Amino acid sequence: MFEAPAYLSPSSIGTFRDCPMKFKFSRIDRLSEPPTWAIHVGTFVHEVLEHFYQLDAHERTLESVKAMATERWKAGDWETQVNELVKPEGSIVDFKRQAFECMKNLWKVEDPQSTELVGMEHEIDADIDGVRMRGFIDRFTFDDEGQVIISDYKTGNIPNPKFKSEDDKFFQLTTYALMMQEADQETTSKLQLLYLKLGQKHEMTLTPVKLNIARGVIVETKEMIDASCASESFSCNVTKLCDWCFFKPQCPAHA
Repeated sequence: MFEAPAYLSPSSIGTFRDCPMKFKFSRIDRLSEPPTWAIHVGTFVHEVLEHFYQLDAHERTLESVKAMATERWKAGDWETQVNELVKPEGSIVDFKRQAFECMKNLWKVEDPQSTELVGMEHEIDADIDGVRMRGFIDRFTFDDEGQVIISDYKTGNIPNPKFKSEDDKFFQLTTYALMMQEADQETTSKLQLLYLKLGQKHEMTLTPVKLNIARGVIVETKEMIDASCASESFSCNVTKLCDWCFFKPQCPAHA
């Protein structure tokens, strides 16, 4: 019998529902994946914007985000991190250009000087009907009625609606809203996905029905994980995405 993880996150729930075997490799066997170019771009952009929004409103300009990027690049020794990538997708110049394009596109989705954030990289831990959940919220603020607006930066492409529904796309943020409701008694009114690569903002108004659907998914997934751990049996979901999976060489479906 395998020991189930002590807690779940929105991303780990998504991993299990996409492929139980991949979940086993990452959360049960604790095999770590090396960082990728895309993950590094996202992490660097998140880091810069977190510090950028700590500036006073009048200081949040394109020039200041450039300066902040330079400062964080040196502080995090990002050149070494990018050079150590197993599969780089370009040069250091390419990496900087791609990351800064995302930062510059922030002005296409909002006015940084009039955007005031209450929380950034906010750690949250909550119990959802007996399921312990943990995660980090990119950022949140309050609307005029005192309700929460949760936002998430995305530095990749917008998911194809043929393969990912609107509810699936917002599942992570819906789960965070549910966690804030359970842990902090805060009501969320709106969710925002900020696709910085293309400079687009996607929004969804949150409803009790959507929260209840997320609650059901969380509880159902935990039950399936517990059953898989008890039987030591995790199925493989074989799709075209397997070609991009780090665990493919170890996967029994591809042995």
